[in-house]
Amino acid sequence: RHALDLLGEACSSMGSRLFMRIREELGLAYYTGAQSQPGISSGHFSFYAGTSHGQLEQVEQELLAEAGKLRQDGLTDEELRRAKAKVIGQKKIGRQDLGGLAIATGLDELYGLGFAASEEEDEKIDAVTPREVQQAAQKYLRPGNCVMAVAHP
Repeated sequence: RHALDLLGEACSSMGSRLFMRIREELGLAYYTGAQSQPGISSGHFSFYAGTSHGQLEQVEQELLAEAGKLRQDGLTDEELRRAKAKVIGQKKIGRQDLGGLAIATGLDELYGLGFAASEEEDEKIDAVTPREVQQAAQKYLRPGNCVMAVAHP
């Protein structure tokens, strides 16, 4: 779970490989990123992009190519360092108010982790290795598991 969270964060900033390749270099999308959404029985990891209809196929191919690079090479040390800092920071901010703390502890209980699991989460995130992120990419970012969804205005 933590490796996928870090993978999603590393692919979502304005300096991410997705943004730099698809938006800045190729000019194919208004925005692009990724997200990890865990669930009780299953969840999903998704890449997304906002593009025009005429560029949809090329954006799809670029996202699949980037997923392939993540499977093959994983994240760089710098990408992982930035992702860890951002995810840990966001989680700390989220636990500062009672609503965020209630959601975190409630979900931890629902997932069977125990209500105090979020207290140890920062250390677990920080302990994720580049190899663990690459293994997660190899397991979950396989083309045969891919579902493409397109939403039009």
